[in-house]
Amino acid sequence: MASFAEVQENEGDFTKFNIPMHLQERLKERGISNLFPVQYMSFEPIISGKDAVVLARTGTGKTLAFSLPIVMNILSGSKPRNHGRGPLLLVLAPTRELVSQIVSDFESLCKNDLSIVGIYGGVPLGPQCRALRTGVDVVVGTPGRVIDLLEKTVLVLSSIRYVVLDEVDRMLDMGFSQNVDSILNGLYGDDGKNKPQTLLFSATLPAWVSSVSKTYLSENAEHICLIQDQETKTSSNVTHLALPCPYAERASTIADVIRTYCPKKKSRCIVFCERKKDADDLAAHASMSADCHVFHGGISQDKRELILQKFREGKYRTLITTNVAARGLDIQNVDLVIQCHPPRDVEDYIHRSGRTGRATRSGTSVVFYSPQERGKLSEIERKAEIEFRRIGPPSLQDILDSWITETTESFLAVPKSTWSEFIPAARSVVRLFRSEKVKTEDGMTDAVEDADGSLTLKKVDSTDATSVKPMLRVLCCALAQLCGMTTYRLDLAHAADRKGAAYNALRQQVPETILEQLKSLSFIKGRQGFVFDIPSQLNSEFVSSWDNSNSQTKLTVLRELPELEEEIMNNRNNWHGNSNGYSRGFGGNRGRGWGPRNTNGSNGLHFKRSFTSSDNHPAPEKRFRPESGSVSQGQCGRGMGRGARTVFAE
Repeated sequence: MASFAEVQENEGDFTKFNIPMHLQERLKERGISNLFPVQYMSFEPIISGKDAVVLARTGTGKTLAFSLPIVMNILSGSKPRNHGRGPLLLVLAPTRELVSQIVSDFESLCKNDLSIVGIYGGVPLGPQCRALRTGVDVVVGTPGRVIDLLEKTVLVLSSIRYVVLDEVDRMLDMGFSQNVDSILNGLYGDDGKNKPQTLLFSATLPAWVSSVSKTYLSENAEHICLIQDQETKTSSNVTHLALPCPYAERASTIADVIRTYCPKKKSRCIVFCERKKDADDLAAHASMSADCHVFHGGISQDKRELILQKFREGKYRTLITTNVAARGLDIQNVDLVIQCHPPRDVEDYIHRSGRTGRATRSGTSVVFYSPQERGKLSEIERKAEIEFRRIGPPSLQDILDSWITETTESFLAVPKSTWSEFIPAARSVVRLFRSEKVKTEDGMTDAVEDADGSLTLKKVDSTDATSVKPMLRVLCCALAQLCGMTTYRLDLAHAADRKGAAYNALRQQVPETILEQLKSLSFIKGRQGFVFDIPSQLNSEFVSSWDNSNSQTKLTVLRELPELEEEIMNNRNNWHGNSNGYSRGFGGNRGRGWGPRNTNGSNGLHFKRSFTSSDNHPAPEKRFRPESGSVSQGQCGRGMGRGARTVFAE
């Protein structure tokens, strides 16, 4: 029995559609060797001149579905290409980015055979007006700018033979319905004579779209639905994950998720925020890498186009955006989509997650949520007919693995002819870890430097991991310093029963402004002390405010982590802390609060990574669960080094 891919390849074979050879070659240059279902199912009705309503999920190739047959029809005609000629095809799209993308698709297909112009706001009118006066064959535009140019009589639609409305449901969402009606009324008139061929492409069929199809399309219009029961579905190539995380830890956890799921430099990720301010704040967060850019309506159009172009080319890894990039944009090779909150509308989730897993590629969608947003997750699961896998933040090993991948990739990019220049640095690293045991795939080995400076691994008993812990503890502290955090140890005279004891002790000498910046507070094993992180720029003020000689508590800077107390979850309630009266584990918003309210969420109320029996969800996968030797609560979520700490519970 033939597989789905084989059936698709057979049904979409170019030879079945009489596609001219030069167009086939241009498609193959774009990596298209056969038509996808939405393309071959709509090809015959469109090329034969019928009106059509096409419902297809996002990322299935809808642009080529109308561009290819229409271009073939235009090129087969005998209309002379006179100066000042009017356009034959009008394509309406809801956003400037989608307009630019459609123009690019037409240009790659037509080369110099046809003249194409995109008209949209945010850029000067002059070049668009000059192109229209010179004469064009295809006009692609947003409804607002099309109306403007019609009113200025710069754009004349009397010669239009084809009209395409792309992402029609999105136009309704963005308030363009009146503009679209105005444009279509002027095109079709009352008598209906010489009506252009009209095509509607949409992912859903709301009432307004249905009304447009009945008003402007012929009675024998084709209705092609690639979505079962006319419901919007997510791409079958996308893995859907849900990650519980307090808002205070979200930015750094997002950075870790990107690092884990996009370890290669050419990997691409899109992060969706609810507001432009949220996108700006996330991009400016210290945990985010430098290779990310913000993309939203508050950025000038020329810069938006440049950002989008560079992202498509793989010049940077992460695009932080709002809903402006959720629909229509065809960005290839997006490996990961992150949504900072479950969106209000299920359709928004579907279209956002549809930025990955396009065509035949697989992808991953991760949505962050709080306990209060679990109901929205269930609604998305029910309406979109998907099932989220609940996960926790990436573990220490996940982050180390991604760093290894990225470092190896960087090393392999160095020309072999220059490798000799790096040998001294490599030898110094060997000397640094010469006395430590390191873990390999074959077990535990001793790292020994030979006389010539080369590294030899001597296998030892794999059960003897005692010497690995000190190395990892040193590594954690060192990475914290590299990432702008300094790790401190606070020793108490007596064992503490709650983490508030740390704040009570520190508050005697340390200003409140510094305490608000305290991160990753954890018990030392035995609970007679704590470890925590402070931003390095506060070190001078922090140390100068503390006097060890006048206190029963002692403060020291750490170079190696001690063994830490493993956190225990209260099984009677979800995400509870250490039975200290806090209701949700997000900080001191309720209960017997110590320290400032609504601060960084690190005042001892760890956001737990597993679900209790009362949650009605399976526990997170083992790959992400915090275990002995993994990152403790939220610490991995803030990234290795930015307060990262390893829990070595026996």
